[in-house]
Amino acid sequence: MQTITVYLDYLCPFAWRGLELAHVVAPQLGLELELRHFSLEQGNHPENQGLPRHAPVWKLAEQPLESSKSLWAFLASHAARQQGKAAHLRFALELFRLRHQHRQALDEQTFVEAVGRAGLDLERFMADLEDQETRRLELARDLEEAGERAVFGTPTFVLPSGDAAYFRFTELTTEPELAVPLWELFTSVLHNGAHIETIKRPRP
Repeated sequence: MQTITVYLDYLCPFAWRGLELAHVVAPQLGLELELRHFSLEQGNHPENQGLPRHAPVWKLAEQPLESSKSLWAFLASHAARQQGKAAHLRFALELFRLRHQHRQALDEQTFVEAVGRAGLDLERFMADLEDQETRRLELARDLEEAGERAVFGTPTFVLPSGDAAYFRFTELTTEPELAVPLWELFTSVLHNGAHIETIKRPRP
């Protein structure tokens, strides 16, 4: 079993599509998914512009809940993580679906619905979410690790080889017969000896 680390932000529809793709191919290819968080708010904040990604001055984990669009969702994700990797993955998928398919807000009502759909223990989830100080410390560690890896967007995949890349999926792909070739194409670009760094289509 090989571990793929996936950096996510619940605000990002591309991260949702990327996670859905990885979720489909994981059992087909013997992969285990390790979810980590990267904040687009922190990465794009004006106070952090021009600074190294590993040394931001505006840090999401230190902000009040009401000042951020994503902080509460990250803390909820860390609360779900306390119930194990499999539970965390199910919660993340359901939260992404509620947000980007059903257009629901990233609020407590949506978190509770995601918990139910993912089959988590709601009482434990709420207790873990209430321990906000610990969840903020966990989030800070995730964001520091993302900065050290120079992550700049979501989804970013880190392969067992250490190769890492941001990949922007314009369409949701959940059919295994389509998802596996797409994943293999993506990973072959990362492993290719040509060291391809950027592929970007022009837009009208």
